Amino acid sequence: MSSDAVARRPNRREVAAADTRREILRAARQLFAEHGYANTSVPQVAEQAGVAVQTIYASVGTKAALVLALNDLIDAEAGVDELQAKLVGETDPRQLIARVVQLTRQVNERCGDVIRVLMSAELAEPEAAAAVADGMRRHAQGAATAAVRLSSLRALQPQSTPERAAAVMAVMTAPATWRQLTQEAGWTFDETEAWLTASLATLLLKRGR
Repeated sequence: MSSDAVARRPNRREVAAADTRREILRAARQLFAEHGYANTSVPQVAEQAGVAVQTIYASVGTKAALVLALNDLIDAEAGVDELQAKLVGETDPRQLIARVVQLTRQVNERCGDVIRVLMSAELAEPEAAAAVADGMRRHAQGAATAAVRLSSLRALQPQSTPERAAAVMAVMTAPATWRQLTQEAGWTFDETEAWLTASLATLLLKRGR
């Protein structure tokens, strides 16, 4: 195997820089969730993270870059990469849908506080709106990947295209849906996950699949 085929291991400086960036994003996540986006400043994030303000600008960027980068932290805290990897090779259509719902559950259960803050600020704060738009783009992309996989398994109902299936999954598992059911309706996350999984299977899959 050539040296080009082997992934280069990060050096100590790169590891330290990644750790610093993570701590900055965790501090921003906590402050945004507790005080709101507009009421949180870069100096406050720096103090919470235990770094200099200039370190934030060098590691992440401006407050706009900071809030946009939160989507990477949300994905990491929710285990999105691990669950998406499992979707690619899934051959059971119902289990594939269950994994999609599980993924969105983890995003909303673990990071719903900061997601709600960003969504509440998006009308007044362009930076928050950009972060929400990026998060929803990722959400739609995940639904589209799952829908294409269902189509390749010939599991979709005859009248359902991959595009239509993706739209249904994206809407049914959106943050607003999780918030409505778990907060407004008072359902538990277990109840919501079970209902969404069963409902999506009924709406999308051929009978007997």
